[in-house]
Amino acid sequence: MGTNKLAGFTIIETMLFLGISSFLIVALIASTGNSINIQRYNDAVETFKSVLQQQYSDVTSVQNSRNDNWSCGSTASPTTTSTVKDNRGQSSCSLVGKYIRIEDDKLSIYRVVAYENATTANLANDIISLKDNYVLNVSQDDVDISTMEWGTRISYPITQGGAPYSMPQNPRKMGILIVRSPDSGQIYTFTNGDNDVPNDSSIGSANLESMLVAGSTIPGQSSRLICVNSSGLLANNDRAIQLGAFASGSSAVEMQTNDYLISQASAYKC
Repeated sequence: MGTNKLAGFTIIETMLFLGISSFLIVALIASTGNSINIQRYNDAVETFKSVLQQQYSDVTSVQNSRNDNWSCGSTASPTTTSTVKDNRGQSSCSLVGKYIRIEDDKLSIYRVVAYENATTANLANDIISLKDNYVLNVSQDDVDISTMEWGTRISYPITQGGAPYSMPQNPRKMGILIVRSPDSGQIYTFTNGDNDVPNDSSIGSANLESMLVAGSTIPGQSSRLICVNSSGLLANNDRAIQLGAFASGSSAVEMQTNDYLISQASAYKC
């Protein structure tokens, strides 16, 4: 009689199969996790970009959401009172813009009001008119506070050679003033110097007036590169939000990659 041999796997073959399968599963999980992190980071950058762009839309189409018991005096400092009230549309202060304060991962968005203390209009130079004819201030009673998504935060750029940005502060702070001229309706954007961003409770007329500087300087209307740190979601190649010089609308807020910045011979990257 012939001998019947049962077909099957040896122990070595089984161990090899399990080892290869485990390796493939681990690689798949790692790849999936990395893809999820990339998507989360991209979503966070897009959200941050959209928040900044939305402020231009809000300044262009003013929405008055203030309380009925709101009052505004000659210091353009809105206060809440139960006795003196400024009806909507009849207040001595006008809503003219937004001030965005960013520190690390925290965004505080204030409504900017203006009180007209002079009437010498200078239509040839809106910025001089803003400084000479109006007192600007923020409403501390109506602040939108949010946190950047997925642990992202703003950070300083580095030079193309890898050297750190001059005089970095940790965490990074930044102030952006978007204001519509009451005289011409033109929208202007100004930014704080990195060392001159006031605390949330200290933002006032003096801070805003110091930002009203014409030209491509800081403070003033200069282009700004805001790196978005992934906080570990990505190993490298963080992206940036670039605020264009002399920004007057949402199209001036763009997302940039390091590859693009290098191709444009930019002095900095993220």
